[in-house]
Amino acid sequence: MLQFIAEHFYIIPALGILFMLLYFIGGEDIVFFRKKRYAEEPKSQERLMSAVNRFARSHRYKVYGRTTVEFEGERHTYDAIRLTLFGTILFSANPRGGDIYGDATKENWAQHFMDKRIEFPNPLNEMRGSGKFFRDIYRKENVKAGQTENVVVFTNRTVAIAVPKTLPVYKSEDLQKSMENKKFLTDNGADMAGMKAALDKYIVKE
Repeated sequence: MLQFIAEHFYIIPALGILFMLLYFIGGEDIVFFRKKRYAEEPKSQERLMSAVNRFARSHRYKVYGRTTVEFEGERHTYDAIRLTLFGTILFSANPRGGDIYGDATKENWAQHFMDKRIEFPNPLNEMRGSGKFFRDIYRKENVKAGQTENVVVFTNRTVAIAVPKTLPVYKSEDLQKSMENKKFLTDNGADMAGMKAALDKYIVKE
């Protein structure tokens, strides 16, 4: 054994140099084979759409990507929209990583990342009013539309969310399982074809 070590002693400094290079390139996450951590997920929209589409395909739901809707002088943009028998589900993608703290009553939530604390607006508040907005559209077009639900999706691969479980706030990898609960699978008799036709009339063409 000692003879083998003596004959191959040159490997040790070579490995040391390799790890130093890896650390210089990507820090300790690469050295210890951890997922690289981002303060904000660079592929947030792509990860959201992958999660949204995964469940929609098997149920023949209609899915829109990032969409701006304008109706009677009011304009809203959503990162994704899903039309189902339950109704309309509106998605907002949030790219923040680290530990997320908040609840329904707070005006600002907090992100703790790499020993830094950053406050940001409550993402649920930013979608407030969307329910009435869509109800007005469907009423105008005389469409049976079921319910409208706002959902916030944190897309960062290393995010940890500390918010009440009753809130519609999920990680992208958990979205499919969350959408399979009884609430979102309820058949409210929504007319998906009619909802799509109504919505298409008010989508802003970019």
